[in-house]
Amino acid sequence: MQCYFTGEMFVRPGQPIAAGIVSFQIPDLNITFRAQFKGSAQECQYASLLTLLEFVDLNPHLFKTKTIEIYSDSKMVVSQINDIQLKMPRELEPYRDMAMTYRRKHPYSLNLIRPGSNPATNDLSITDV
Repeated sequence: MQCYFTGEMFVRPGQPIAAGIVSFQIPDLNITFRAQFKGSAQECQYASLLTLLEFVDLNPHLFKTKTIEIYSDSKMVVSQINDIQLKMPRELEPYRDMAMTYRRKHPYSLNLIRPGSNPATNDLSITDV
C-alpha cells in the first residue's frame, strides 16, 4: 500500500517563529491527516513520518496483508533511514531510532519522490497552521 508524508514549515507575516504542518496521505484508504507542529524543519519531516508509522501501528488490520511502501520528497529523511551509517545531527537520532523501531515491527520501504509529485503536499498552505 502506498503512503506519502511531508512536513512543511511556514513563516507567518509579522511572526518571528515558523509554524509547521505534519501531513500524510494514504490514497488507497482515502485518508489524509494534517496537524500543527512546532520544531525545526528537519524535526517536522521526521514527525510526519512517525505520525504515519504510528497510524500504521494503531491500525494493523488495514495493513496486515499489504506491502507498505512509503514515499516522501524529503531527501534527508529517506537517506538517513535507508542508510543508518550516514552521519546525522545528534538531535535527530531519536527520531531515526523510532522510525527504525517501527520498521522492525511493520516492515516498510522508504522511497524518494521528486518535489511536486507528493500527494501529502496537496493544498498545504499557511492557512493550515
